Amino acid sequence: MANADSGESSETNKSNYDIFLSFRGEDTRHTFTGYLYEALSRKGIKTFMDNENLRIGDSIGPNLLKAIEHSRISIVVFSENYAASKWCLDELVKILECRNEKNMLLFPIFYKVAPSDVRYQRNSYEKAMAAHELRYGCDSEKVKKWRSALFDVSQISGHVLREGYEYKFIQDIVCKADAKLLSSKQLHIDEDMVGLQFKVEEVKSLLDLKSSDSTSMLGIYGIGGIGKTTLAKALYNTICNQFEGACFLFDVRKTSNQDKGQVHLQQTLLLELLEEGKIKFSSVEKGISILKDRLAGKKVLVVLDDVDNMEQLRALAGKCSWFGSGSRIIITTRNTYLLIAHQVKSIYEMKMLNVYESLELFCLNAFKMSSPVTNYHDLSIRAIGYAKGLPLALKVIGSNLIGKDLNEWKSALKKYKRNPHRDIQSILRISYDSLESNEKDIFLDIACFFNGQRLEYVKRILDGCEFYTEDGLRILIDRSLITVEDGHLRMHDLIQDMGRDVVKQEAPKDAAERSRLWLREDVLQVLTENRGSSKIEGIKLDCLEENLISRAFEEMKKLRILIVRNTSFSFSFGRIHLPNQLRLLDWKGFPSKSFPPDFYPKKIAAFNLRCSPLVLKKPFQKFEHLSYMNFSYCQSITRIPDVSGAKNLKELILNKCKKLVKVDESVGFLPNLVYLSASGCIQLRSFLPRIFLPSLEFLSFDMCRRLAFFPDIVGTMDKPLKICMKDTAIRELPPSFANLSGLGYLNMSNCKQLQNLPSKLFVLPNFVTLKIGGCPQLRESFTQFKGCDSRAECWPNLETLHFCNASLSDEDLYVIVHSFPKLRELNVSSNCFVSIPTYIKESINLTTLDVSYCLKLQQIPALPSSIQKVDARHCNSLTADSSSTLWSQMPREIDRLEVVMPETEIPEWLDYHGHGVIPIFWARGKFPVVALAFVFAEINYHAVNLHLFIDNEHVSVQSQHLIFNIAEDHVLLCDLRVLFRDEEWKRLDARFRHDNCWKSIQVKCEPDIILKDWGVHVYKKETNMANIQFSCPYTATLGSRSFMDLTLNMIWVSRDWVEEGSATGTDSSSDVEELDTIVQEKEASCSKSVKVLDNSSPCADSCSCCYSPGSSSFKKLRRFKFRRRLSINMISRWSEDDDVDDIDFRNQEPLSFSENLQTVMENLRRFTAPRQKKGMSNGDHDNDSFKWLAETEILSDGEYEDEDEESDSEA
Repeated sequence: MANADSGESSETNKSNYDIFLSFRGEDTRHTFTGYLYEALSRKGIKTFMDNENLRIGDSIGPNLLKAIEHSRISIVVFSENYAASKWCLDELVKILECRNEKNMLLFPIFYKVAPSDVRYQRNSYEKAMAAHELRYGCDSEKVKKWRSALFDVSQISGHVLREGYEYKFIQDIVCKADAKLLSSKQLHIDEDMVGLQFKVEEVKSLLDLKSSDSTSMLGIYGIGGIGKTTLAKALYNTICNQFEGACFLFDVRKTSNQDKGQVHLQQTLLLELLEEGKIKFSSVEKGISILKDRLAGKKVLVVLDDVDNMEQLRALAGKCSWFGSGSRIIITTRNTYLLIAHQVKSIYEMKMLNVYESLELFCLNAFKMSSPVTNYHDLSIRAIGYAKGLPLALKVIGSNLIGKDLNEWKSALKKYKRNPHRDIQSILRISYDSLESNEKDIFLDIACFFNGQRLEYVKRILDGCEFYTEDGLRILIDRSLITVEDGHLRMHDLIQDMGRDVVKQEAPKDAAERSRLWLREDVLQVLTENRGSSKIEGIKLDCLEENLISRAFEEMKKLRILIVRNTSFSFSFGRIHLPNQLRLLDWKGFPSKSFPPDFYPKKIAAFNLRCSPLVLKKPFQKFEHLSYMNFSYCQSITRIPDVSGAKNLKELILNKCKKLVKVDESVGFLPNLVYLSASGCIQLRSFLPRIFLPSLEFLSFDMCRRLAFFPDIVGTMDKPLKICMKDTAIRELPPSFANLSGLGYLNMSNCKQLQNLPSKLFVLPNFVTLKIGGCPQLRESFTQFKGCDSRAECWPNLETLHFCNASLSDEDLYVIVHSFPKLRELNVSSNCFVSIPTYIKESINLTTLDVSYCLKLQQIPALPSSIQKVDARHCNSLTADSSSTLWSQMPREIDRLEVVMPETEIPEWLDYHGHGVIPIFWARGKFPVVALAFVFAEINYHAVNLHLFIDNEHVSVQSQHLIFNIAEDHVLLCDLRVLFRDEEWKRLDARFRHDNCWKSIQVKCEPDIILKDWGVHVYKKETNMANIQFSCPYTATLGSRSFMDLTLNMIWVSRDWVEEGSATGTDSSSDVEELDTIVQEKEASCSKSVKVLDNSSPCADSCSCCYSPGSSSFKKLRRFKFRRRLSINMISRWSEDDDVDDIDFRNQEPLSFSENLQTVMENLRRFTAPRQKKGMSNGDHDNDSFKWLAETEILSDGEYEDEDEESDSEA
């Protein structure tokens, strides 16, 4: 049988094998199998073969299972006594399982036995199986599996050797194996790839490999250089053996552009999937016909790398029906539109590396290590800041800087900022070169001027430039050249650099001959030298220069875009010369009270003239393309003139125009106005008497403290509408307010003179949010709802109510809770009520309750099951029962729980209670669902972020970090899921799914705050308690379970010793099995322990309990050099009532296996039992146990010293 010792198992964990040999050692180790192993090795085939040491127990261990799983071919050598070994039979069952589930190749070899003897268990196989039945029982499931495996494998066509010359026989087997391996050879992947395994697991989950009834396609998309091909190769290597055929077609885009390129790709696909000679044909259509005919019944894996048009997909993978059931087609592309158009349902977006992954990848290329060397940390941070998470850039820059000194680094990084590296740009430019002219112009405008700007704003400008903006932006998004995040256009810095480099190449030596200027030096050169030309279409200048004299604008006849910041101009003859071809005039601090008399830009799309001395006198007539005007902070504007000539105006912004007192009536009747904001206009008393703005979606008069009247609405306005009127002097809203049928949001907080709200407001069909905090006079208006039984008729749709600081009483609160049956969020903070009505439990939609600063609040009753967030900060009058009510939200296992309340003791029922430091625990298999309790002592901050670390690696999130408002001597209860979006939370499992190792999980506060206490409650419905621990599993293995480690690492029990028990018939098979099971399970733990000892475990770097100066037990264990000399009788002599210190193991005579196996097992069970206790500090172990180890001579003489002081100083 195949067996791996500790040295072999280490290799098993690190790499895959080409071939796994299963054989009976006493039959063929030194003859046939040994010769076969040598022949395979000479051929360069990586083969797993056992050593001389045989394993104890009745089943194979985890490392051997991994060796089988990670091998691509299994060769089973059936010899005369193969079936006599239970280990060989277990291997055979596992091999057959891998063949069925993963399509592992299996070569049976019948060495001097007949295949029929194996199939029907005759002769020696009959005797062996009879012996197994005698031992395990005729009806044993184990024996049934063995018989079935022998039958199934013997039916596979194999190699039979009865007598004769073995050399040629072995060579035939080696040649066949080599041919199979070559046809499915693993693809090369750089060893320095960071975070790749997690991504592979994520994509595997999308492939649904367990389903073999149907064929499916998966797309991987992202910008050039982000690692699509690398991920596809890693995925291919992981799963290719599960298919009857596999083919990875590289560079589909490039090959397709060659003569007969698509035909060549079709022929390659057929050649690799069918493993036959090259099939010749001359047309794509003929190739499609052959592909459909020859592959329809075959389960295959196909990867099409770098696809960039539909014709390529049509020629190579037109439909799923072309391929057999269970096939998987993977497509990598920069263009998501291709995937959607080809009806690819599963799509995976490649993300940029986070800062931690970026630093590691960069350092692996720059220093050949995972962290920066001394004095290079700051420069490394600059480098990854430039790369912005793009793997290609990190590798290119890192490789280019290797071996250079600090000055060379600084010079190179400065050069990259100005002139991007050509190896990076050439990859990124492929996407640009494939664009049409419309998309190229849009892309270059965004790269030079609009990166980071609001999407709607940019669309209006580009529309004014007569581009096909909607279609163009969609194409750029599909090709991963831009993204839209929170309503803003985003472009990766390196893609932006690529676009700007395209513009530079228009005229490398003469900026005046380029289409777009944005660099300070280039713009100043053109303007100061008056070298403006008709080639220039756009200028952006932000240079802090004063009194810049220029007439250059006069010559820029095609200037479309002019953006000026922080610059003062002195124009010839005191006049500004602006081209009439302008579409955008964005000039902060425009240096004139009026526009030039000859300036009449008929096609202007946007005026953005903030902080200017403009005095608007002339009406805006015949500006048909004008859609945006922003005159915020223009302190000379007193009135807004007639805008009736700007019928397409969509946005009008007049914020902080402090002298504004009058607005022309035409503003109130603009048919296309979507956004109107006049916040902070402190002199404005009345906006307009009447308005009808049918397209309006946002209206703001915030901080207009003298505004006393809201205009009448003269017609129905049904667009979704948000109105903000905080801190105004409005006393009432007109009855015509009910014409705002699209109103969904109204904020009138701190309108202290507001006396009532129209009753019809609450029956508006879309009205869901009302914020009236700080409006104490409105309290009286709620009396109309007392005794209202038909709540659905009162306020049918209101979901959010903020009514803080309004002197609400208990009765007021009852009316609110009773009258708003659909409330989801209720904020009644800073009020006077004493108790929350018990009726609140009927608010089955309520998820958020804010009662913070309710200083008199005492009673909080049972809350509805829907509640997720409760803010009870500074509710210092709460009773103990009320605090218990809030604590009780944890065992209810509420999704995304978040509770803040004054400090109380952590309940006993929590699964773990820790003191000080930071929360830390360990998990495996999948990320656990837990809620944490944080007890804060003295703090200087009242806003805290929480950050998650797995094995000391920060887990970044795309969403903004959630801010928790806390207070001194308060408790925060928090389900960790609140930190992540749903898709981000699901991705956490990928970090645990690819292995079953324990990983440390830490939650750190930002800013750094020392906790008084903390606790953890595990959501039992979603987390298996066997997969979470609160003391380090690595140190626990070395400390509290030292006996088991010694059993595995220091005891060598011979094969003869085990077989003595079998021969005498005195052993208990169940106890032998249990002993072997414990040994196997603890072996995996011990392999982790070895990692801790050599400081290579992630735990050693991340666990505060393991790496802190206080963890003296861990550090002592790291210095121990254990002797491999302990008899099993040590454990058998340990009776149940003995204390470990009372046992004298020295000078004991060894006991036979048959005498005390039961005692051995009982004591092993006791010693390996978990020792977790509530309140036990992580990593705590009894120091006396280490002294005892020394005294019993388990440790070498002089190897133990009590070195607490020295250890702490070393740490």
